[in-house]
Amino acid sequence: MRRYLDDRLLLAVLLGLFLTAAASAARAWDELLVVTTDYTAYGSVAVVDRAAPWTAALDVEPVGSDAVARWHDGLFYVVDRGGDNLQVLDPGQGYGTVRQFSLGSGRNPQDVAFGPDGAAWVSCYDEAVLLKVDPVAGAVLQTVSTAAFADADGLPETSWMQAVGDRLYILAQRLDRANWFTPVGQSHLLVLDMETGAWVDATPATPEVDPVILAGVNPYGPPEVAAGGTALRVGTAGSFGTPGGGIEVVDLATLTTGGLVVTGAELGGNLLDFTVTAPDRAYALISDSSFITSLLRFAPDGGGEVVVVAAAAGYDYADIVHDGAGLLYLADQAAGASGVRVFDEPTGAELTTAPVAVGRKPFLIVPPTDAATTAAPPAVPSLLAMAAPWPNPANPSVTIAYAGRPGAEVGVSIVDLRGRVLRSWRRTIGADGNGSVVFTGEDEAARPLPAGVYRAVVRGDGVRASRGFSLVR
Repeated sequence: MRRYLDDRLLLAVLLGLFLTAAASAARAWDELLVVTTDYTAYGSVAVVDRAAPWTAALDVEPVGSDAVARWHDGLFYVVDRGGDNLQVLDPGQGYGTVRQFSLGSGRNPQDVAFGPDGAAWVSCYDEAVLLKVDPVAGAVLQTVSTAAFADADGLPETSWMQAVGDRLYILAQRLDRANWFTPVGQSHLLVLDMETGAWVDATPATPEVDPVILAGVNPYGPPEVAAGGTALRVGTAGSFGTPGGGIEVVDLATLTTGGLVVTGAELGGNLLDFTVTAPDRAYALISDSSFITSLLRFAPDGGGEVVVVAAAAGYDYADIVHDGAGLLYLADQAAGASGVRVFDEPTGAELTTAPVAVGRKPFLIVPPTDAATTAAPPAVPSLLAMAAPWPNPANPSVTIAYAGRPGAEVGVSIVDLRGRVLRSWRRTIGADGNGSVVFTGEDEAARPLPAGVYRAVVRGDGVRASRGFSLVR
């Protein structure tokens, strides 16, 4: 009788965890994180509902006054550029800070992306290094020099990044700091093999390890994955005040650029940000020669009409985001009327009658999608799928759920950031096509594992699925 009650209690607990996970995931997806700032001393995040009437919760959690954020595996990672630290916010805990740690004084970190092993990679602006970080322990696991890609001042000004499969693509602006940060010669796209920590040579015929030489200069906003993960769209601003730069497409197989497909001259200014929303539609933020910003709609492959969707009175538009579901969000910093504006993506018609106030000036809008982590395109359709481990972070137990061919034999393992297998199981997928294991935070010898980032891996039918999670204690 006691065993029966214990089983019922365990079932109730697991059901509660499942419902909590579903509620947290639904809540996170139904909201947008907005990084706000006063550009002097204070910043915070606001949370905006994705559904009309787009109400906002203000000052949800303080962040640095010069911060950017990324979503990964159920958490928001905030890079405090001026404060040299990484801050982790959990939507399941009211967007509260669950971890915060230094990345090293004076490095001016710029962006964060995540590798297949769950490690975080951080680009730096004021030191010629790329950091591999354990995002739970806060330890810098590896420091990779970027000095070989610098201009005469010794700094390549690495900024936004995009992970695709096991490769990390890093934009290097290469600016003259003594001359108002104007571009120096060519700008680069650096390519790192995250598994080995080594640079990938874009032109193997030469003796040096070469980056991708961009057609435009001064890459300014985050790149976008294109063509099903086989290409990367990169936007460049050129020298501010003179129309320049544009959008180019880098082939990730050949590591070559086809040149600018849309130019800043065609758009009428310097490109600040862009997003491709459909095969025949894209939106961009442009700053003209008088530093007046506009939101434009245009054809992503060039040609066609350029339509002004919204025009500011000054240098007011900071960010645009497409939610993938028909809505476009604009961060408008207009004095006295700042906030988030919402547009119908197909038509460009504004849906908000006034900007949704978010407290301080909106700087970055972050949807709960892994913009900085994209899986490599599979060679064949996968027969395995894995749900996000729950709860995440694990303290210490976590459920690893997966789906595949009924009756298939699969191997499930837990690996660390160095790829070592710490715990493994052999399982048969059930008749309903589902299976799961519970990892209790211990290795094969039942020894507790330290807090950190781990990876759950399922292999079977010749394919592999994996997801990362954090272990805290």
